[in-house]
Amino acid sequence: MKKLIMICVLASSHVTSAPSTVSFYSVSISLQRDTLHRTIEIKGIQGSDRLLSRITRGFNPETQSISLERAVFGFPGGDSGPIPQWAEDTLAGSGGWQLSLVTVFPALRAGMTIDYRISITDWSGNWERGAWAVFSPFVKGIRPDTSRFIVSGDMLENLNWHGKGYDVIETGEKVEFTATDSSEVLVISPFRTFGELEDFMMREITVILDSSYPPDLREAALQATSAGAYQYAQALRARSLLCNSINPSSIVLGGDVYSVHSLQEILDLRRGTALEITLVFAAVCRELGMEADIIPAGSIDYGIPVPEGWNRFLVRLVSEDGDSWFMEPSAYLTSASYIYRPDTLYVIENGNIGTMPPNTPEGNRLLEDWNINPFDGTFVLEMECGGWYDMMLRRRFAGLTREELILSLSEWSWLSGRNVIPDSLTVSDPFDLGTDMKLTVHGRLWMPATNSTFAEYLPVFDWMKPECIPVRVTRRWILSGVDSVYYPDYTYMEILGDAMILTDTSGIESPLPVVFEASE
Repeated sequence: MKKLIMICVLASSHVTSAPSTVSFYSVSISLQRDTLHRTIEIKGIQGSDRLLSRITRGFNPETQSISLERAVFGFPGGDSGPIPQWAEDTLAGSGGWQLSLVTVFPALRAGMTIDYRISITDWSGNWERGAWAVFSPFVKGIRPDTSRFIVSGDMLENLNWHGKGYDVIETGEKVEFTATDSSEVLVISPFRTFGELEDFMMREITVILDSSYPPDLREAALQATSAGAYQYAQALRARSLLCNSINPSSIVLGGDVYSVHSLQEILDLRRGTALEITLVFAAVCRELGMEADIIPAGSIDYGIPVPEGWNRFLVRLVSEDGDSWFMEPSAYLTSASYIYRPDTLYVIENGNIGTMPPNTPEGNRLLEDWNINPFDGTFVLEMECGGWYDMMLRRRFAGLTREELILSLSEWSWLSGRNVIPDSLTVSDPFDLGTDMKLTVHGRLWMPATNSTFAEYLPVFDWMKPECIPVRVTRRWILSGVDSVYYPDYTYMEILGDAMILTDTSGIESPLPVVFEASE
């Protein structure tokens, strides 16, 4: 008997890894009197990155309501169905929102489709001049095949827009923008000039600044006069007083963007948004006899006036002698004379848009002097900071006890790849915003040397500085009692009678290996 042997080869299909795609993205907004209705639709295909498994939308329950109208998933051309009830939930919000509607597509595998739609009703008070929005042509970092943005409702005749790559269809009832290949945001706004936008943003601020001030504010102004008769010094003192007495609070997204409490309420609460802290500071400076005007600032110019992005506020001060300068009162634990600008900062002043150039390297300066005895490993560090470095040092050490200061410095050095053992530490007052930060440390770097020639790492702190910030960094290592030093070629060496000085201005953030040699 012959046996029939059957060999079955099972070929496993290889699924190529592919990213998620969005075939259709739509946002429709409609203004009805003072209420804005927004509908968002997303259709896409899940990829191996699983980006579409979970969609989150923040909202403010005090001024907004949200409803999930459709959440369907399945295979293309096959069966599909809605998500189970448990896959929709309202959770604590993030990124400035009080709450978030979280929609989960369970068991959504690569190649499956989703069809998602939500509606949001907003009565926050942001729409009294008309509808405005900044539409991004991306969904979770994905560029949709087709994007559609629709604007309808009241005050449509005042609509102004900016954005390239869109086909525009206007009717008497709505304006529709469609794009299949756009790399720009679309901005819509009811404001034609920056003067109109400035009036809208400053509507409450102007009324409060031009009204009578409460006694508590006059008391704060009186304390500021202890800095002396020079009004610039008084403004520095007022900045420090506010930093020490009013805690910054984040603005809750979805609320009335430029609404503020009264001066007395802010002083009583001891908390304030960036705009509210700026309001108090401007009022104090006016009480001190200075001209004080609030200037909205932001990092993006959207091409047309729109309230989006103007989330920083400066004060332009003019003394009785005619001297003029800017301050940013809400910049927490930041030198009073410093305005952080890694890039161009846009401002609105007297109805016109202007710019402030980025900080110069001289504005963000760091000087470290390390006086080192290479033989016993002891050192004295003297550090002076300005600008960005000043701000980082204040925030690292503010409010710490002596023991906590030493522990914080030790941890910082360890994370920088160089163990510094501090014995004592002196730091200037981080809460005095009128003076630059200084730090003095005594301690030990390494164990005493046992040979005439030995190698060690020179100390350096890693500040984790963003690449976009221009800086001027000078580090000097003064090495006493050595005959010669072998050092990296990007440092400069100076020979003195009893010491050698290595100087580095490259801003390096990693330890430097150096070989010492001394006489027997």
